[in-house]
Amino acid sequence: MFLALWYYLRGYVRIKAKGFSAERFMNMAAFRGVYLWDVAQAGAGMTMKAAGGSLDTLEACAEKTGCTIEVLGWGGLPAFLGRFRRRQVWTAGVLLFAAGLYILSSFVWTVEVEGNERLAKEDILSFCEEMGLRPGAWKRNVDTEAVTNSLLEQFADISWVSVGIRGTDATVKLAETIEKVELVEKETPCDIIASADGVIIQITAERGTPLVSAGDVVKKGDILISSELLIGLEGEEQHTEYTAAEGAVMARIWQRLTEEMPLQYEETIYSGLEKENYSLIFSEKELDFIRPSGDGQWEKTVLEETPLALGDFELPLKMKKEIWKACETAQKERTVDEAKSILEENLRKKTENLLSPYGKIENIEIRFEEYADGVRAEAEVTLAERIDEKQLRTQEKERGSANEF
Repeated sequence: MFLALWYYLRGYVRIKAKGFSAERFMNMAAFRGVYLWDVAQAGAGMTMKAAGGSLDTLEACAEKTGCTIEVLGWGGLPAFLGRFRRRQVWTAGVLLFAAGLYILSSFVWTVEVEGNERLAKEDILSFCEEMGLRPGAWKRNVDTEAVTNSLLEQFADISWVSVGIRGTDATVKLAETIEKVELVEKETPCDIIASADGVIIQITAERGTPLVSAGDVVKKGDILISSELLIGLEGEEQHTEYTAAEGAVMARIWQRLTEEMPLQYEETIYSGLEKENYSLIFSEKELDFIRPSGDGQWEKTVLEETPLALGDFELPLKMKKEIWKACETAQKERTVDEAKSILEENLRKKTENLLSPYGKIENIEIRFEEYADGVRAEAEVTLAERIDEKQLRTQEKERGSANEF
């Protein structure tokens, strides 16, 4: 096996020896150090292979033994490479292709993050990009050790991280710290105060002393459930203790919303003419050499961006396909009633966005003001919402309450 590989690299010649002393010819060649293999009978002669540089020795042996030799062909690596001398364009293409693959494999084309649960993948990739690790980066310019250390310094929730590059793929593997358990504070005294002005609908106090009841009017910041507790039987001496007040307070609150709508507006009208456009994206740079021809106004919509690949090898290129729609802008005018209808719908959607999971809409009153070029709407919204908000009780308040007793 080793000799076959050796003579393939050096090159070999395949010959045919004819004559009555073919065996003597072979013995003389072997005696002079010529290695012969693949010897076979071929009619009145013998075919065999020998090292390419031994042809002169073989011709001398054939002359002395009265044999004739015929060169049937050449083989091995030198003969294989010799074919390309007559195919210069094809050879240049192969070399350029090999050089292109080598250059393309010198870049990082994909960056993946593994092991993240609480941390956002986009935040990690954004920081890696600041450190030079991004798709399209030259691999030799990426300091994986520096990226690793910087990630540990930047993100306190990372306990271990490893950054590696294999082929054209970079992988950031990390382990997050153990998530801290959120403790519900039940020892530090706090009051439940109103987060907005309103009228109390319902109050439920789990801990603490309720200071308001249904129907009471409260201002923002008023204490709804106090942290003070009077301990002791009625008629006996009582003392004050403090707790972390807990409870839910529903109240009727009011909001004022305004919005305007012009009567004249611009509308995009499509003619139905569409054209497709393709462009290449290389390292966040778009190469668009051939654009659809045509005058006028066009609206572009990206349909897809497809990564290009050679088999399993992903290239640093993406093919973007977009559709161009011919359109024109026309001046339109809506009626006052149409404007009022749109304003009413918009205000209702805004009101729904104001609601918490516990709230509901009780009433919406909308007043319209008409102008020469538009309509203005003002809505008075009545909501049923939770207004309870915790506030730590200060030591000054505690001392003041103690002095009163």
